[in-house]
Amino acid sequence: MEKILSMPFTVFHFGPGILIGLLTLKYLDFPTFVAANLVVDWRAALVFFGVWPFGGPLHSWLSTYPGAVLSGAILSVAMIHIRPHLQKSLEDIRIKQDFSNRKILVSALLGVVIHVSLDAFHHPNIQPFLIEGVKPFFGLMTTSQVRALTFACILASFPVYIAHVRGFINLNTLA
Repeated sequence: MEKILSMPFTVFHFGPGILIGLLTLKYLDFPTFVAANLVVDWRAALVFFGVWPFGGPLHSWLSTYPGAVLSGAILSVAMIHIRPHLQKSLEDIRIKQDFSNRKILVSALLGVVIHVSLDAFHHPNIQPFLIEGVKPFFGLMTTSQVRALTFACILASFPVYIAHVRGFINLNTLA
């Protein structure tokens, strides 16, 4: 369990991805936005599990805004091709939404920026603007506070989703 909690990429990024993704179904592409909140850590995951052949720190330039934008752009290209195949699965879980290339791109870029921003609050080695020593967000929140916030997001997503499925709210029409 200790190793899971010390991972440089955490399941906690799911929380904001799912909650914000649900609340913005009208504007953002849900699967792209959720994936974008996770994709920034692909390299960190490989380093953490010892399968990244080139060594280096857990967080690299990919954990910066320029690196994240590159990851988001690559994700958006992939999702433009994958997204049509996800429509039926999303409808099966009662998430019905129209999608477009623009919506996919915006979702990917916003998701990766949120990921880097959350990490920049509590990881001392994250330099979000790729400028040596410039860490304007570091220390504004502790790791415990970031984890509590992201965990609260995942908890809040359950009643939001259930209310949508039960017809109490229509997430597709939220302003």
